[in-house]
Amino acid sequence: MHVAEVMMLVQAKVKGWINKLLFFLRSWFFDVEYEPFDENELKEYLKEWVEKELPKLAYAKEKFDCDDFAGYFKYWLIKKSGKNGVGRAIGKVYCDGEFVGYHAWNLVVLTSGAIAYIESQTGDMFYGETLYNWRYELQAVLM
Repeated sequence: MHVAEVMMLVQAKVKGWINKLLFFLRSWFFDVEYEPFDENELKEYLKEWVEKELPKLAYAKEKFDCDDFAGYFKYWLIKKSGKNGVGRAIGKVYCDGEFVGYHAWNLVVLTSGAIAYIESQTGDMFYGETLYNWRYELQAVLM
């Protein structure tokens, strides 16, 4: 999938023209072509992530936190699959409508043309902005 197509799929997650402009200024797409994942294939990788990789990782504030989990997951998935349709998402998170802070998570380009979000600290996959009582507001991506 060409980078322009991936950029359009991802930026569709961002609301408002000013936020879209800022998104493009903050984001970086390193490759010209991205190989997307089949949803079922991704679910199998997530199962392995949750069962085999996450138990080896421990959250450590400021030392191994959300951005480190997101980076680790991105590189792990690329190494396991040989595909590069995965990025690090950066933005704001809200819990029960209240701003909590800035956060990093992952996004994966699917063969269906959808973008799946992955909370790499738990292995949860979701579409849209919400996971349980959390809302994710995308501001930038590194792919």
